Amino acid sequence: MRRECTEVVVPVGKGHVKALVPNLVAVAKPKSVPGVPDEREEVRRALRNPIGSGTLREIARGKRTAGIVVNDITRPYPGGLLVEEIARELNEAGLEDGKIFLVVAYGIHRVNTDEELRSMFGDAVVERFRIVHHCAGDEETLVTLGRTPGGVTVQINREFAAAEVKITTGLITPHHSAGFSGGRKSVVPGISGLACLRTHHSFPIRPKDPSMGWISGNPFHEHALDAARMVGIDFIVNTVDNVEREMVATVAGDLAEAHKVGVEICRSIWEVDLPSRADVVIVSPGGYPRDFDLHQSQKACSCAELACRPGGQIILCAEAPDGAGKFGKLLQEAKHPEELVEKYTREGFTAESTAKAYMYARALLKHRLGLACSKVPKDEAERMFMLSYASLEEGIQDALAHYGEDATFLVIPYASDIIPVIHEE
Repeated sequence: MRRECTEVVVPVGKGHVKALVPNLVAVAKPKSVPGVPDEREEVRRALRNPIGSGTLREIARGKRTAGIVVNDITRPYPGGLLVEEIARELNEAGLEDGKIFLVVAYGIHRVNTDEELRSMFGDAVVERFRIVHHCAGDEETLVTLGRTPGGVTVQINREFAAAEVKITTGLITPHHSAGFSGGRKSVVPGISGLACLRTHHSFPIRPKDPSMGWISGNPFHEHALDAARMVGIDFIVNTVDNVEREMVATVAGDLAEAHKVGVEICRSIWEVDLPSRADVVIVSPGGYPRDFDLHQSQKACSCAELACRPGGQIILCAEAPDGAGKFGKLLQEAKHPEELVEKYTREGFTAESTAKAYMYARALLKHRLGLACSKVPKDEAERMFMLSYASLEEGIQDALAHYGEDATFLVIPYASDIIPVIHEE
């Protein structure tokens, strides 16, 4: 006999969808932590009190150029505020605006439009500083600095490598391969070339399974940190946010030490205990821009893999207005998901997003995977071995039909950022 249903609210795109969920095990949400009362003052506090380094003003004094790595549209954070306050410190050290430039850390993502950059950083920042659009595949814009002790080719944006002061900005959130974002990830993959990514994003460095929250001993993290140290990052400014996307803290200073402090703040918010795995796990990346496309939305599936029983179902609620992304072609051309696992194991990372195709294939081999409330056409989703539902409610009904009326459900509304810890395991 089905138990009483519970209404849940899940972010999709710039809005939300509601559905009645039966046999609900839990709604996995991060801890409720208030945002800081004054974000600008919090950034200034962090800049005045750097962790593991001198102040940025001291570091920049007497230098002639400064490069600041910034996020692209797929990684929302208070970038305009960070750039303004960093520039304030650099100006005080004697660097004029014309000697300061921004590098957008695209990795292998598409270049953002002017409108997207203005929405992230504000008109004043976009018009004030020169912006360099990093391109991982353009050899002329890259420089190779050598190899890390682990054999990763350190190939990065040439202009940033030449800057006398090297600064990175970012948001520290749980990450499905690196354990946590921020810090060294602004360099690898943010401003790295394909020669670097082919090694770093392939086995044995990339973990085979979802790795949210795993830092110590994680080769994906450790090799990236070695590479970023070789680049010579002088200073980082990273933020941590809550579920309302309000700033909870800012950390600044040394590449490793400041990031480590931010990681522990992030973990205390986004690590969630769950009683058990469920038959059906409903996940959302957290709405726009985290469900910008299926490439970004995959991170929610990694979380779901850790919370769904083997053979269970994942229902991914992702609007994906930008479509599937480059990996979609690989899935559509494969005869079976196993082909993508074999291809990635054999060839490793490529610019065609073999890594992302591998991660979807990994989930598809263990679970039914359904896409709900998406702008990805139904026939396209089905060619990628995914079920397609016009609504979340349709997905729930299909799961009940498949697993029976007693099927248990778990809902994770902000799954891209959640570290699920299963109590019974």
